[in-house]
Amino acid sequence: MLQSSNAHDMRSYQCTVAISSPARKVYEALTTPQGLQGWWTATCEVATDLGAESTFHFGRTCNIMRIERLVPGSEVRWRCVHQYHHAPGELTHPDEWINTLLVFRLFAPTLASTLLDFEHVGLMPGLDCYEICERGWDHFLKHSLKNYVEIGQGDPYRETAA
Repeated sequence: MLQSSNAHDMRSYQCTVAISSPARKVYEALTTPQGLQGWWTATCEVATDLGAESTFHFGRTCNIMRIERLVPGSEVRWRCVHQYHHAPGELTHPDEWINTLLVFRLFAPTLASTLLDFEHVGLMPGLDCYEICERGWDHFLKHSLKNYVEIGQGDPYRETAA
């Protein structure tokens, strides 16, 4: 049996972000090529249909997500079907996201505000990539997505010149 202090360590990555913008705009940022390029990575091929796959590049890192659920203004759910996480010397397993779920739930306390409740189901402390990914999600959701939707300027990953 897990002790209570260890039970918390087994929770998947979660965060909640208060966004001063309608849920419709947040949903568009999560489901359109322009939106995802504006806050997550400028280098991606974005599908828009249920069951289709989107590919997201972060330099040599690549994630392919299958769209599992789309509820306009309310929920977006992806399943990672392929990953190569390029981090030489840092990761023993460059594919820890495979079969994890990324769940974006939107709640609209007012017409002009949204609470984004994000959970990366399966991304847990103890995985090689957890700390890298935790920092990444914190940046992309709490800073880049929020700013993209609120002021039109996110801070997505961009390829740097060699």
